[in-house]
Amino acid sequence: MEKAIEAKLLSIESKLREFAYPPQLVIENTSRCNQQCVHCSHKELIRPKRPMERALWDKIVTEIGREAPDTEIWPTFYGEALGMGEEIWDRIDYAAEVGCANLVLNSNGGLLLRLNHIDRILRSPLKRFILSLDGYTKETYEKIRYLGKWEETYAGVEELLRRKEASGGEFPAIICQFSLMAENEHEVEPFRKYWQDRGAEVKVRPKLEWTASGSIRSDRIDHETPFRIACPWGNNTMAIHQDGSVVACAVDYEGMFKAGNANDMTVRELWAILGEKLRRPHREHRWSDMPEVCKGCRDWQTAGAEYEKKNAPGTRPFWYDPETTDFRVSRDNFPSEFPSEFEVQHD
Repeated sequence: MEKAIEAKLLSIESKLREFAYPPQLVIENTSRCNQQCVHCSHKELIRPKRPMERALWDKIVTEIGREAPDTEIWPTFYGEALGMGEEIWDRIDYAAEVGCANLVLNSNGGLLLRLNHIDRILRSPLKRFILSLDGYTKETYEKIRYLGKWEETYAGVEELLRRKEASGGEFPAIICQFSLMAENEHEVEPFRKYWQDRGAEVKVRPKLEWTASGSIRSDRIDHETPFRIACPWGNNTMAIHQDGSVVACAVDYEGMFKAGNANDMTVRELWAILGEKLRRPHREHRWSDMPEVCKGCRDWQTAGAEYEKKNAPGTRPFWYDPETTDFRVSRDNFPSEFPSEFEVQHD
Protein backbone atom coordinates (compact mmCIF):
# COMPACT_ATOMS: atom_id res chain seq x y z
CA MET A 1 0.00 0.00 0.00
CA GLU A 2 1.22 3.49 -0.86
CA LYS A 3 2.58 5.48 2.09
CA ALA A 4 0.28 8.38 1.26
CA ILE A 5 -2.76 6.13 1.65
CA GLU A 6 -1.45 4.70 4.91
CA ALA A 7 -0.88 8.22 6.24
CA LYS A 8 -4.41 9.28 5.30
CA LEU A 9 -5.94 6.23 6.96
CA LEU A 10 -3.83 6.61 10.10
CA SER A 11 -4.96 10.23 10.35
CA ILE A 12 -8.59 9.11 10.15
CA GLU A 13 -8.00 6.39 12.75
CA SER A 14 -6.34 8.84 15.14
CA LYS A 15 -9.61 10.80 15.34
CA LEU A 16 -11.79 7.82 16.27
CA ARG A 17 -13.35 8.05 19.70
CA GLU A 18 -16.25 6.67 21.70
CA PHE A 19 -19.76 8.14 21.49
CA ALA A 20 -22.81 7.66 23.68
CA TYR A 21 -24.90 7.19 20.54
CA PRO A 22 -23.85 6.30 16.98
CA PRO A 23 -22.83 9.38 14.96
CA GLN A 24 -24.37 7.65 11.93
CA LEU A 25 -27.43 5.40 12.04
CA VAL A 26 -28.35 3.44 8.91
CA ILE A 27 -31.94 2.19 9.15
CA GLU A 28 -33.10 -0.15 6.41
CA ASN A 29 -36.69 0.94 5.78
CA THR A 30 -36.68 -1.41 2.82
CA SER A 31 -34.38 -4.16 1.60
CA ARG A 32 -35.96 -4.13 -1.88
CA CYS A 33 -34.14 -2.57 -4.82
CA ASN A 34 -35.12 -1.94 -8.45
CA GLN A 35 -31.57 -2.32 -9.81
CA GLN A 36 -28.92 -5.06 -9.79
CA CYS A 37 -25.62 -3.22 -9.98
CA VAL A 38 -22.38 -4.98 -10.82
CA HIS A 39 -20.61 -3.47 -7.80
CA CYS A 40 -23.28 -4.21 -5.18
CA SER A 41 -23.96 -7.40 -3.23
CA HIS A 42 -27.71 -6.76 -3.06
CA LYS A 43 -28.26 -9.10 -6.00
CA GLU A 44 -26.80 -11.90 -3.84
CA LEU A 45 -28.99 -11.11 -0.83
CA ILE A 46 -30.48 -14.22 0.77
CA ARG A 47 -32.40 -12.64 3.63
CA PRO A 48 -35.98 -11.40 2.95
CA LYS A 49 -36.52 -8.36 0.75
CA ARG A 50 -39.30 -6.39 2.40
CA PRO A 51 -40.02 -3.09 4.18
CA MET A 52 -39.42 -2.41 7.86
CA GLU A 53 -42.54 -2.30 10.02
CA ARG A 54 -43.59 1.29 10.61
CA ALA A 55 -43.79 0.81 14.39
CA LEU A 56 -40.12 -0.16 14.53
CA TRP A 57 -39.03 2.91 12.55
CA ASP A 58 -41.08 5.12 14.86
CA LYS A 59 -39.54 3.48 17.95
CA ILE A 60 -35.98 4.01 16.71
CA VAL A 61 -36.30 7.61 15.56
CA THR A 62 -38.29 8.66 18.64
CA GLU A 63 -35.36 7.58 20.81
CA ILE A 64 -32.82 9.30 18.58
CA GLY A 65 -34.84 12.51 18.36
CA ARG A 66 -35.04 12.62 22.15
CA GLU A 67 -31.53 11.50 23.06
CA ALA A 68 -29.22 12.21 20.10
CA PRO A 69 -30.95 14.56 17.61
CA ASP A 70 -27.74 15.33 15.68
CA THR A 71 -27.13 11.68 14.80
CA GLU A 72 -26.88 11.35 11.02
CA ILE A 73 -29.81 9.11 10.03
CA TRP A 74 -29.98 7.31 6.69
CA PRO A 75 -33.56 6.02 6.23
CA THR A 76 -32.36 3.31 3.91
CA PHE A 77 -29.11 1.93 2.51
CA TYR A 78 -29.41 -1.52 0.93
CA GLY A 79 -32.74 -0.93 -0.80
CA GLU A 80 -34.28 1.81 -2.94
CA ALA A 81 -36.19 4.27 -0.77
CA LEU A 82 -38.26 5.81 -3.58
CA GLY A 83 -39.78 2.39 -4.24
CA MET A 84 -41.77 2.88 -1.01
CA GLY A 85 -43.73 5.74 -2.57
CA GLU A 86 -45.35 8.23 -0.18
CA GLU A 87 -44.57 6.02 2.82
CA ILE A 88 -40.88 6.93 2.85
CA TRP A 89 -41.74 10.64 3.01
CA ASP A 90 -44.24 10.09 5.81
CA ARG A 91 -41.52 8.29 7.77
CA ILE A 92 -38.93 10.98 7.12
CA ASP A 93 -41.39 13.71 8.15
CA TYR A 94 -42.18 11.82 11.34
CA ALA A 95 -38.48 11.54 12.21
CA ALA A 96 -38.12 15.31 11.86
CA GLU A 97 -41.24 15.89 13.97
CA VAL A 98 -39.80 13.90 16.88
CA GLY A 99 -36.52 15.84 16.78
CA CYS A 100 -34.16 14.12 14.31
CA ALA A 101 -32.22 16.99 12.77
CA ASN A 102 -29.74 15.30 10.43
CA LEU A 103 -31.53 13.19 7.83
CA VAL A 104 -29.72 11.91 4.72
CA LEU A 105 -31.37 9.90 1.95
CA ASN A 106 -29.60 7.89 -0.74
CA SER A 107 -31.18 6.75 -4.00
CA ASN A 108 -30.29 5.41 -7.43
CA GLY A 109 -32.57 8.07 -8.94
CA GLY A 110 -34.38 5.70 -11.28
CA LEU A 111 -37.83 6.56 -9.86
CA LEU A 112 -37.42 10.33 -9.53
CA LEU A 113 -39.92 11.15 -12.28
CA ARG A 114 -42.64 8.95 -10.82
CA LEU A 115 -45.30 9.97 -8.30
CA ASN A 116 -44.36 13.32 -6.76
CA HIS A 117 -40.90 12.41 -5.51
CA ILE A 118 -39.15 15.58 -6.70
CA ASP A 119 -41.66 17.79 -4.90
CA ARG A 120 -41.36 15.71 -1.73
CA ILE A 121 -37.57 15.83 -1.84
CA LEU A 122 -37.53 19.61 -2.11
CA ARG A 123 -40.13 20.02 0.68
CA SER A 124 -38.52 17.42 2.93
CA PRO A 125 -36.39 17.98 6.07
CA LEU A 126 -33.45 16.21 4.39
CA LYS A 127 -29.99 17.77 4.77
CA ARG A 128 -28.53 15.72 1.91
CA PHE A 129 -29.95 13.72 -0.99
CA ILE A 130 -27.30 11.44 -2.50
CA LEU A 131 -27.75 9.97 -5.97
CA SER A 132 -25.59 6.96 -6.80
CA LEU A 133 -25.10 7.16 -10.58
CA ASP A 134 -21.62 5.76 -11.36
CA GLY A 135 -21.62 6.39 -15.10
CA TYR A 136 -21.49 9.35 -17.46
CA THR A 137 -22.45 7.75 -20.77
CA LYS A 138 -25.49 5.56 -21.37
CA GLU A 139 -23.25 2.60 -22.19
CA THR A 140 -21.24 2.79 -18.99
CA TYR A 141 -24.18 3.67 -16.75
CA GLU A 142 -26.34 0.78 -17.94
CA LYS A 143 -23.41 -1.64 -17.84
CA ILE A 144 -22.80 -0.85 -14.16
CA ARG A 145 -26.37 -0.09 -13.02
CA TYR A 146 -28.12 -3.12 -14.49
CA LEU A 147 -31.89 -2.53 -14.89
CA GLY A 148 -31.32 1.23 -14.61
CA LYS A 149 -32.42 3.41 -17.56
CA TRP A 150 -29.91 6.16 -18.34
CA GLU A 151 -32.38 8.48 -20.09
CA GLU A 152 -34.96 8.32 -17.31
CA THR A 153 -32.48 8.62 -14.46
CA TYR A 154 -30.49 11.50 -15.94
CA ALA A 155 -33.69 13.34 -16.88
CA GLY A 156 -34.97 12.96 -13.32
CA VAL A 157 -31.79 14.25 -11.71
CA GLU A 158 -31.64 17.18 -14.10
CA GLU A 159 -35.26 18.08 -13.35
CA LEU A 160 -34.58 17.87 -9.60
CA LEU A 161 -31.62 20.23 -9.95
CA ARG A 162 -33.58 22.67 -12.12
CA ARG A 163 -36.43 22.81 -9.64
CA LYS A 164 -34.11 23.18 -6.67
CA GLU A 165 -32.35 26.12 -8.33
CA ALA A 166 -35.71 27.73 -9.14
CA SER A 167 -36.87 27.31 -5.55
CA GLY A 168 -33.79 29.05 -4.17
CA GLY A 169 -33.67 26.62 -1.26
CA GLU A 170 -30.40 25.65 0.40
CA PHE A 171 -31.45 22.14 1.44
CA PRO A 172 -31.26 19.38 0.70
CA ALA A 173 -27.81 19.44 -0.84
CA ILE A 174 -27.96 17.33 -4.02
CA ILE A 175 -24.91 15.09 -4.35
CA CYS A 176 -24.17 12.95 -7.41
CA GLN A 177 -21.99 10.01 -6.40
CA PHE A 178 -19.50 8.13 -8.54
CA SER A 179 -18.09 4.81 -7.28
CA LEU A 180 -14.75 4.46 -9.02
CA MET A 181 -13.91 1.13 -10.67
CA ALA A 182 -12.22 -0.24 -13.77
CA GLU A 183 -15.46 -0.05 -15.77
CA ASN A 184 -15.93 3.71 -15.35
CA GLU A 185 -12.64 5.34 -14.32
CA HIS A 186 -12.29 6.93 -17.78
CA GLU A 187 -15.50 8.90 -17.18
CA VAL A 188 -14.91 10.43 -13.76
CA GLU A 189 -13.91 13.90 -14.99
CA PRO A 190 -16.71 14.25 -17.60
CA PHE A 191 -19.16 13.06 -14.91
CA ARG A 192 -17.81 15.60 -12.44
CA LYS A 193 -18.07 18.50 -14.89
CA TYR A 194 -21.52 17.50 -16.16
CA TRP A 195 -23.14 17.52 -12.73
CA GLN A 196 -21.23 20.45 -11.32
CA ASP A 197 -22.36 22.52 -14.31
CA ARG A 198 -25.96 21.68 -13.38
CA GLY A 199 -25.62 22.69 -9.75
CA ALA A 200 -24.93 19.37 -8.04
CA GLU A 201 -22.10 18.54 -5.72
CA VAL A 202 -20.05 15.54 -6.78
CA LYS A 203 -18.72 12.82 -4.50
CA VAL A 204 -16.16 10.28 -5.74
CA ARG A 205 -15.44 7.19 -3.71
CA PRO A 206 -13.63 3.89 -4.32
CA LYS A 207 -15.65 0.81 -5.08
CA LEU A 208 -16.52 -1.31 -2.03
CA GLU A 209 -16.34 -5.07 -1.58
CA TRP A 210 -19.25 -5.38 0.88
CA THR A 211 -17.05 -7.24 3.40
CA ALA A 212 -15.79 -9.54 0.60
CA SER A 213 -18.27 -12.15 1.84
CA GLY A 214 -19.86 -12.38 -1.61
CA SER A 215 -18.51 -12.21 -5.14
CA ILE A 216 -17.69 -8.47 -5.29
CA ARG A 217 -14.01 -7.53 -5.45
CA SER A 218 -12.46 -4.12 -5.97
CA ASP A 219 -9.26 -3.03 -7.67
CA ARG A 220 -9.30 0.04 -5.41
CA ILE A 221 -8.34 -2.15 -2.45
CA ASP A 222 -4.95 -3.62 -1.60
CA HIS A 223 -5.52 -7.26 -0.71
CA GLU A 224 -1.93 -8.09 0.21
CA THR A 225 -0.94 -5.38 2.66
CA PRO A 226 -0.35 -6.36 6.32
CA PHE A 227 -1.25 -2.77 7.26
CA ARG A 228 -4.57 -2.29 9.03
CA ILE A 229 -6.46 0.36 10.97
CA ALA A 230 -9.53 0.28 13.17
CA CYS A 231 -12.50 0.51 10.84
CA PRO A 232 -14.05 4.00 10.82
CA TRP A 233 -17.45 2.58 9.81
CA GLY A 234 -17.37 -0.01 12.57
CA ASN A 235 -16.48 2.69 15.07
CA ASN A 236 -18.95 5.37 13.98
CA THR A 237 -21.93 3.60 12.41
CA MET A 238 -24.83 1.44 13.54
CA ALA A 239 -26.77 -0.44 10.85
CA ILE A 240 -30.26 -1.82 11.48
CA HIS A 241 -31.80 -4.25 8.99
CA GLN A 242 -35.51 -4.19 8.14
CA ASP A 243 -36.27 -6.93 10.69
CA GLY A 244 -34.55 -4.95 13.47
CA SER A 245 -31.27 -6.86 13.47
CA VAL A 246 -28.32 -4.67 14.45
CA VAL A 247 -25.37 -5.86 12.36
CA ALA A 248 -21.65 -5.16 12.22
CA CYS A 249 -21.76 -2.09 10.01
CA ALA A 250 -23.28 -0.55 6.90
CA VAL A 251 -21.65 -3.09 4.55
CA ASP A 252 -22.56 -6.22 6.51
CA TYR A 253 -25.36 -6.72 3.99
CA GLU A 254 -26.29 -10.28 4.96
CA GLY A 255 -26.07 -9.68 8.72
CA MET A 256 -23.24 -12.09 9.40
CA PHE A 257 -22.78 -10.50 12.83
CA LYS A 258 -25.75 -9.53 15.01
CA ALA A 259 -25.56 -7.58 18.26
CA GLY A 260 -29.28 -7.87 19.00
CA ASN A 261 -32.61 -6.60 17.74
CA ALA A 262 -34.05 -3.09 17.89
CA ASN A 263 -37.54 -4.49 18.42
CA ASP A 264 -36.47 -5.69 21.85
CA MET A 265 -33.75 -3.24 22.93
CA THR A 266 -32.98 0.46 22.79
CA VAL A 267 -30.47 1.96 20.39
CA ARG A 268 -28.32 2.91 23.37
CA GLU A 269 -28.26 -0.68 24.67
CA LEU A 270 -27.40 -2.09 21.24
CA TRP A 271 -24.70 0.53 20.70
CA ALA A 272 -23.11 -0.54 24.01
CA ILE A 273 -23.04 -4.18 22.89
CA LEU A 274 -21.38 -3.15 19.63
CA GLY A 275 -18.85 -1.23 21.72
CA GLU A 276 -17.73 -4.31 23.61
CA LYS A 277 -17.90 -6.83 20.78
CA LEU A 278 -16.75 -4.73 17.83
CA ARG A 279 -15.50 -1.19 18.49
CA ARG A 280 -13.08 -1.93 21.33
CA PRO A 281 -11.34 -4.84 19.57
CA HIS A 282 -10.94 -2.62 16.49
CA ARG A 283 -9.56 0.41 18.31
CA GLU A 284 -7.28 -1.73 20.50
CA HIS A 285 -6.01 -3.60 17.41
CA ARG A 286 -7.12 -6.93 18.83
CA TRP A 287 -7.72 -8.25 15.35
CA SER A 288 -8.29 -11.86 16.43
CA ASP A 289 -11.11 -10.75 18.75
CA MET A 290 -13.07 -8.93 16.06
CA PRO A 291 -16.30 -10.41 14.67
CA GLU A 292 -15.60 -12.93 11.93
CA VAL A 293 -17.15 -10.69 9.26
CA CYS A 294 -14.57 -8.00 10.07
CA LYS A 295 -11.55 -10.27 9.80
CA GLY A 296 -11.72 -10.71 6.03
CA CYS A 297 -13.11 -7.27 5.26
CA ARG A 298 -10.88 -4.59 3.72
CA ASP A 299 -13.51 -1.97 2.99
CA TRP A 300 -11.95 0.19 5.73
CA GLN A 301 -9.40 1.15 3.06
CA THR A 302 -12.09 3.19 1.29
CA ALA A 303 -12.63 5.57 4.22
CA GLY A 304 -12.44 9.24 3.35
CA ALA A 305 -14.28 9.76 0.06
CA GLU A 306 -13.51 12.80 -2.08
CA TYR A 307 -15.84 15.76 -1.56
CA GLU A 308 -15.87 19.23 -2.99
CA LYS A 309 -14.65 22.06 -0.82
CA LYS A 310 -17.80 24.15 -1.27
CA ASN A 311 -20.88 23.00 0.57
CA ALA A 312 -24.02 24.13 2.39
CA PRO A 313 -23.63 24.26 6.20
CA GLY A 314 -24.24 20.95 7.94
CA THR A 315 -24.16 18.83 4.78
CA ARG A 316 -20.87 17.05 5.25
CA PRO A 317 -20.90 13.60 6.86
CA PHE A 318 -19.96 13.34 10.52
CA TRP A 319 -16.44 12.08 9.73
CA TYR A 320 -15.54 14.75 7.20
CA ASP A 321 -12.22 16.51 7.69
CA PRO A 322 -10.80 18.40 4.68
CA GLU A 323 -7.27 17.62 5.86
CA THR A 324 -7.82 13.89 5.44
CA THR A 325 -10.49 13.67 2.75
CA ASP A 326 -9.03 15.78 -0.05
CA PHE A 327 -7.74 12.66 -1.72
CA ARG A 328 -8.28 11.70 -5.35
CA VAL A 329 -9.32 8.06 -5.44
CA SER A 330 -7.66 7.23 -8.72
CA ARG A 331 -6.42 3.85 -9.84
CA ASP A 332 -2.90 5.28 -9.85
CA ASN A 333 -2.91 5.22 -6.04
CA PHE A 334 -3.44 1.47 -5.89
CA PRO A 335 -1.47 -1.58 -7.06
CA SER A 336 -1.67 -2.20 -10.79
CA GLU A 337 -1.60 -5.98 -10.65
CA PHE A 338 -4.52 -7.98 -9.28
CA PRO A 339 -5.71 -11.54 -9.91
CA SER A 340 -7.81 -11.74 -13.04
CA GLU A 341 -11.07 -12.34 -11.17
CA PHE A 342 -10.89 -8.81 -9.77
CA GLU A 343 -11.32 -7.52 -13.32
CA VAL A 344 -14.48 -9.51 -13.98
CA GLN A 345 -17.85 -8.16 -12.88
CA HIS A 346 -20.93 -10.15 -13.80
CA ASP A 347 -24.64 -9.56 -13.48
